[in-house]
Amino acid sequence: MDVWTFTQQAFNGLSVASIYMLVGVGITLVFGLTGLVNFAHGEVMMVGAYTVLAVAPRSLTALCLAFLAAVAVVSILSFAMERALFRFTINKPINGFLISLGLILILQNTLIEFFSADPRTLPPVFESVWQIGELRFASQRLLVVGVTGSIFIVLYVVLTRTRIGVAIRAAAMDRETAGLMAVPVNKIITATFVVGGVLAAIAGGLLTTLFPVSPHLGSLLVVKGFAVALVGGLGNVAGAVLAALVIGLTEAIISGFGYSEWSDAAAFVIMVLILLIRPQGFLRGTEVA
Repeated sequence: MDVWTFTQQAFNGLSVASIYMLVGVGITLVFGLTGLVNFAHGEVMMVGAYTVLAVAPRSLTALCLAFLAAVAVVSILSFAMERALFRFTINKPINGFLISLGLILILQNTLIEFFSADPRTLPPVFESVWQIGELRFASQRLLVVGVTGSIFIVLYVVLTRTRIGVAIRAAAMDRETAGLMAVPVNKIITATFVVGGVLAAIAGGLLTTLFPVSPHLGSLLVVKGFAVALVGGLGNVAGAVLAALVIGLTEAIISGFGYSEWSDAAAFVIMVLILLIRPQGFLRGTEVA
């Protein structure tokens, strides 16, 4: 593989890693606060994806409106799920895990009922390609990387520079003590579920700009998201970002060498190796930031 091909594959891997980041960080935020493993997170992402597809945007303005619609729909869904279901499992995360397994079937079959199980593709909003030497940068992939980067800049500022960010980190470290210090823990948990849902909705929307999607795709991507969260350190946002970059770039480089059929296995090989060598992940887990 020459340097041009390597750089091209690295860029392609960065766009895929951006999706993994959004999914993995949403998972790790919720886990950091509640200890809950929500396997329905991938189906929540698919709800966002199909909301964008339902609007079928063919211009930048329509695409922005489609993303706003996806964020609104998934925010309401995440709020309802937390208040009606997961709120009662905070002290018994295993019950929340079982509930999430049931939600997978409910959300998958609901999407199939409304949209069918056939893969669907978003009409390309940007068809231009930027070329530098032998490198080709598709505008669609640049959009994914740019949107994800902007989101994480905002998330970093919120978690490290605002009072609500301090409250989230305090609740993640010790919910009982945070509650005694007048932190509204229940409201923080609800808000974190909604934020995780928003990240999933945006991930789903961005996914439609890169690949065909189907109601069953969420199950694969949520496993990748959990691999990202585990490799980075469950509960650690910075660790999830780092792990997503490593996994996404590794998959792209493996594909660049002509072994694309093995690329999906990369996340799990990395996860097993990291858990054997460093069980706490790249960065120490159980902290939100």
